[in-house]
Amino acid sequence: MTRFRWALLLGMLTVPALAQDPAAGHAQIQESVLNSLYALGASNGVPDGLGVEWLPKQHVRGQQTALGMLTSQGGLTVPVMDEGADQLFALASTRWVNLRTQAILPTDHVPLANNWYDIQAGGLFVHQMDRGWSWGVSLTGGSISDRPFQTLNEVAVNSLVFLRTPANGDDAWLFYVVSATNGQIGRNIPIPGLAYEFKTTDWKGSVGFPFVNLNYRPPGDWGWELNYAALTDIQTRVNWYPTDYARAYGGFAWTNQAWFRSDRPSRNDQFFYYEKRLDTGLVLIPTPGVNVELGGGYAFDRYFFETQTFSLSGRNRVDVGNGPFVRFQIELKY
Repeated sequence: MTRFRWALLLGMLTVPALAQDPAAGHAQIQESVLNSLYALGASNGVPDGLGVEWLPKQHVRGQQTALGMLTSQGGLTVPVMDEGADQLFALASTRWVNLRTQAILPTDHVPLANNWYDIQAGGLFVHQMDRGWSWGVSLTGGSISDRPFQTLNEVAVNSLVFLRTPANGDDAWLFYVVSATNGQIGRNIPIPGLAYEFKTTDWKGSVGFPFVNLNYRPPGDWGWELNYAALTDIQTRVNWYPTDYARAYGGFAWTNQAWFRSDRPSRNDQFFYYEKRLDTGLVLIPTPGVNVELGGGYAFDRYFFETQTFSLSGRNRVDVGNGPFVRFQIELKY
């Protein structure tokens, strides 16, 4: 397992070297398509770049132990083909969550695993048609588990098919069908959706089912953003722009992560981590296409559990105490 961790780290460190400069004329993915990939579960939500987050140890309710979390993640989107009407992108991401604890899963009376992995790779093909129409398909696969790639029971396969049609001005309609292994709903059942992408002087975003992305940026130094995906992923922030190269923010988030525990009693069981947080931070833009973020805040309502259907609680529940966190992220914007 030590070799595997080093391999993950090496792969993450190659991200800056492989990143492409959009100013050089390389192909780019439409922002609405990326938002759909993240929000609909066809991606694990890891942005392009490198990041690390630390939550110090907090008491585990009902057990004589504490739990600390260290999360490392890296993502990469590389254009591999650009022939005018046809574009092909390679997608890769990894997230490693290290738990420092001796907590026990109370239902099965087994130790809570100390390492959890979400490793995915795949591709996105986009075809541009006449009059601004486009269509595309995304397919990613990997393993989400405490023992990745041990068996096929820990494999995740996510897909997205979409059609984008122009509307008034720069607006557009986005029609799609998504299938995700590791989402809160669906479990590889194709789910159709519809979204409207718009842009005005002060607003831009996509509003649809089952996600909403809004960004309000009026003249001046302040702005607001909201990102929501069904069923319980939400992030909202107030932004302050002191210069064109810096942004400070404060906000609220409710997030979850999901894995397949390798020794779970049923292959239909899915292991979740839920968390709410108040966060603040500073984002610097040293060069176009690169964001450097330093943030932190307070995490609360934190717990793990296992379930076979959508639920906010279930078997093997482990509640973790509230506490502070710090985060560092280098994000690549194409």
